[in-house]
Amino acid sequence: MPHIPAVLYPAYPIDRPTVKAPIQTREHLEREVRTAFAGVTLGGGLSLRQAEALDDYCNNISEQAYRELPLSEVTDAWNAVPWAELERNNIAHLDPEGWRYYIPALMLSVLQQYEPASMRVIGTLSSLYPKHEPDSYDLLRYDLLSEQQKQVIARYLHALPTLLPLNWQDSKIVERALRNHWKQFLP
Repeated sequence: MPHIPAVLYPAYPIDRPTVKAPIQTREHLEREVRTAFAGVTLGGGLSLRQAEALDDYCNNISEQAYRELPLSEVTDAWNAVPWAELERNNIAHLDPEGWRYYIPALMLSVLQQYEPASMRVIGTLSSLYPKHEPDSYDLLRYDLLSEQQKQVIARYLHALPTLLPLNWQDSKIVERALRNHWKQFLP
């Protein structure tokens, strides 16, 4: 059987929220992400390497070395963060400022190279699927976002199943993320 793009014939049913939002082209969506997050820097947030150290309970690293980790990373231009840095398996350990800084680069990386088994993809999509407990860490992260950034993330999640052949698990994460939180930011 010839390969049929998922846009024309999805391999799984998608329960998409019944929200009207314009269909996005990949290029338009990438431009919106770049515009919405232009100028965002890491500031005092955790870097990916610091998140990695935290994941390892800061074993084998001094407090001074931990504080200096961001000095060897790109912290003032998220769109210049090297691909290898984005592949680090520690998105869940980022604080709200660190998450806001890295999420646009991570979202674009998923569009550019969707690999369902990659921790980059798993961590990115999972971080966009909030848990609605009163003290939810995800919701604290989202509080730092501007209205424009929230709208762009909502449009990103809405368009993602039409732009990529998401596997079943990822399609469910995206569907639920929209339904549970992000659809409120769609027109």
